Amino acid sequence: MKGSSNKSPWPSRLLSLLFAVLLFSFVHYENNSRVQSTTPSNGASITSVEVLTDIPIGINIDKDRYFVSGIPETATVRLEGPQAILTQTLATRNFEIVTPDLDDLGPGTHVIRLGAEGISNQLDYSIMPSEFPVVIEEKVTKEFDINVEFDTAYLEDGYEAGTPQLSQDTVVISGAASTVEQVNQVAVVVVPEEGNITEDIEATLSILVFDASGELLNVNIEPSQVDVYIPVEGTQKSLPVALRQTGTADPNYEYTLELEQGENESVLVTGEQNLLEDMGNFVVEVDVSGVTESTLRTVPLPVPDGITEVMPEELDVVIRVSPKNDGEANNDESDETNSSEENAEDTSGSQSNTANTADEEPSDTTENDTTTNSSVENDSAENGVGSNQQPDSSSENDQ
Repeated sequence: MKGSSNKSPWPSRLLSLLFAVLLFSFVHYENNSRVQSTTPSNGASITSVEVLTDIPIGINIDKDRYFVSGIPETATVRLEGPQAILTQTLATRNFEIVTPDLDDLGPGTHVIRLGAEGISNQLDYSIMPSEFPVVIEEKVTKEFDINVEFDTAYLEDGYEAGTPQLSQDTVVISGAASTVEQVNQVAVVVVPEEGNITEDIEATLSILVFDASGELLNVNIEPSQVDVYIPVEGTQKSLPVALRQTGTADPNYEYTLELEQGENESVLVTGEQNLLEDMGNFVVEVDVSGVTESTLRTVPLPVPDGITEVMPEELDVVIRVSPKNDGEANNDESDETNSSEENAEDTSGSQSNTANTADEEPSDTTENDTTTNSSVENDSAENGVGSNQQPDSSSENDQ
């Protein structure tokens, strides 16, 4: 026991120090390995490749003087180089694909090669297409009227399109002289998404330029779009108003319907043409139920099937009420009584009818005689001649 307790601790300390040095060396080596893997040394680097599509092509030409055709709108670019430089280039996109200076070439047909501006010299690039033919011509500018093409088959039956209205009526077209000379029509084509149109049409449309065969021409158009408005109206007809009494009328009153003073005596009806052709007037029904004194009533106008609009939408109608006299109030009962008597007479035998006729003839004669005498007396009275004056008149004649 005493012998073991006298051992020195230095061997253990030295062993611990050795392990610490080994651990430090291992960690330092790992860190150096990571740095070397991410940071190139001695000019070594990781190379990457990227392909970019739809890169716009810049055209170097005096656009006020020349017009060039044959240049595609975009190009494809292949970039290759250090990953860091390539990543920065993709992020900034501060390069352009351009044509050479075409002003130096002048009018005619030429083959040109595209180039790049703003790409780092540490990157290799290739452009597709790399070269192609172009045609350079003197530029011409002219002004043309804009036509509107619209197929009325899109309209509902009974409707028609009014005169189209544009945000501007003319357009400026520029391009190669040979192309501008071929311009035959400048138009916007209105093609609705659905048919059976009954409402006004509004749209913003691109302007198209056609040659005589209907083919589109490659020209510059300013502006390239216009706003189009086409009013759509149904067939219209003016119809006289016909007032019609409806409802339950009070039998003790008479009713007269008339338009308020100042109201139009006709209405403007919009709708299908075949329906309007069959309409001779416009019937407005006026309900007199419960009306016992003259009144002014605003009557909304109905919109029949096949009709889309009636103007005005309502009319002021005067309902004039007057009481019936007793005789007029009982007309219905009298008519019924007379009708019953006539039916009874119709069911009588022929002999009875003959007898009645015979009995009535003397009575008619007597009535006629009485009427004649009455007429004579009236004539005498009107002429101022009485029975006592007739002898005096005879005496004067004898003398």
